[in-house]
Amino acid sequence: MARLCYEAGADMGNPDQFYRPDKWNPDGYFEQPDIHAVNMPLINGMWWKFAYFWLPSTSTILKRAQKMADQIRQTASRYQGKVVKETRFCLTLPAWLKYGTQVSAILVCLRDPIQVARSLQKRNYITRAYALKLWYLHNMRLLENAAGIPLWFVYYNNLLHERLFLPEMHGALQMIGYDGSDEELQRLRSTCVKPQMNHHPERREKYPREIALLWSDLLERHQKQYTTPA
Repeated sequence: MARLCYEAGADMGNPDQFYRPDKWNPDGYFEQPDIHAVNMPLINGMWWKFAYFWLPSTSTILKRAQKMADQIRQTASRYQGKVVKETRFCLTLPAWLKYGTQVSAILVCLRDPIQVARSLQKRNYITRAYALKLWYLHNMRLLENAAGIPLWFVYYNNLLHERLFLPEMHGALQMIGYDGSDEELQRLRSTCVKPQMNHHPERREKYPREIALLWSDLLERHQKQYTTPA
């Protein structure tokens, strides 16, 4: 999704400074390291990577942000009006908002919980149950922290589907001010979309109740975007 936005013309900051590709994402992340330089200390604190196993509360993140207030303001100023991709905002958004960051809208890319869990397992050597818990916590925090900010949901699997790609992308790219024709979007699809890169394809999964309920809610929010009022 990030590459689609970038290729469509979104200003995502200096591309020469993007976080570099790696074996997990050879096409790149389209993320800015100076955003990471704020979000990672806010989440990790003194525990660094071990914080991954005990995510900080919002109050803890806000407390840590007090010492980084100037850095947050300066970084937010550099990216004002730009499209910024960073999943850690699910947790850190309140700190950015507290110190004056203007967020006009949030584009949320939805992936099936099991897809996310299997990817996290492979990267971080954690259990399936804990990976699903991380999916749940990040999505719940996002909904809580983004209250009052317009959200648009994109269903990842639809981006890989030839027939569903166009309606999915038209809605998403309108959030960044792009209004391309079907032909232009199809060119974007041929350039950016690689179904073979989906190493964890959709499959039916029986989830714990709280995860099933949240996933159902997110899918309903996505579907309602395309429902025309009577």
